[in-house]
Amino acid sequence: MILELKNISHSFDKAILKKVNLKLFPSEIIGLVGKSGAGKSTLLKIAAGLLTPDEGTLLFDSKKLPSAAQLLVPGFKDFSIVNQDFKLDLYHTVEENIRESILFLPTNQREKRVLQLLKLFELTKIQAVKSNLISGGEQQRLAIARAISNKPKVLFLDEPFGHLDATLRRKLSNHLLNLRDKEGVSIVLVSHEGQDVLGLCDSICLLRNGLLSKKYSPTELYYKNKNNPQAFLFGPLNSIEIKGEKITFRPDEYQISDSNGICLTYIRSIFVGSLYHNYFKTEKQEEIILYSFDKQHDLRYIRLTSKK
Repeated sequence: MILELKNISHSFDKAILKKVNLKLFPSEIIGLVGKSGAGKSTLLKIAAGLLTPDEGTLLFDSKKLPSAAQLLVPGFKDFSIVNQDFKLDLYHTVEENIRESILFLPTNQREKRVLQLLKLFELTKIQAVKSNLISGGEQQRLAIARAISNKPKVLFLDEPFGHLDATLRRKLSNHLLNLRDKEGVSIVLVSHEGQDVLGLCDSICLLRNGLLSKKYSPTELYYKNKNNPQAFLFGPLNSIEIKGEKITFRPDEYQISDSNGICLTYIRSIFVGSLYHNYFKTEKQEEIILYSFDKQHDLRYIRLTSKK
């Protein structure tokens, strides 16, 4: 274990965090997911040493960390954080932005690290371009490169996917996985979109009403946590009534039946690249969505299945 948060509580006008506990292990990627205003950014700032909690303790390598109020310079030296505004020097080049963050290193070591990070984050082709002239996705990669230039042990990312399209989100996820594999850094990221973190994180925690859930694996959270109000953050969830009982299931948790089961009426199919999203109505006029590799306009009956 590299970082532990114990009984962290914090309030502004009201309680934001209530006795939050979290353990982070070496090279682990954790996603903290919750709706806007849930306290995700507050928790990240506390963990990074930028904000003093009302109560609670932070441990790094089993040693107690001082509070942010006790630090001459905000933040812990082994931790780095990338905020949503990136905080780049907009009138310096990409290369200069990275170099300026490690000026204290010997020249040879510094230049080797700059080249290493330009290559790792695919910034070599734009290294001489001023950072105010590069794209938002490139600015984000540059901000992360700056943040890990001094090889921190923990990297905190505040809504890293917030302003990116689907293609850039996939690219950023790949960069973060490469970063973890090549640099051995542990990563904690927060997001209000659960689908953004499913394929990236080793474990995911839900933050709601100031309370942090236990760690879930992505598959466990997606398939086994369907009764949680935040389940919709991780993708479409069908809800139907069978014999007076409310049943929820994901769009791929079904099998086709020939003559009995849940009777459906076809509405439409939408092609989304590798799958079709097929829309149906049940006999009770409940609208559901089913995933398939082909259009399911002839489908009449299904049975529900459960993912292991």
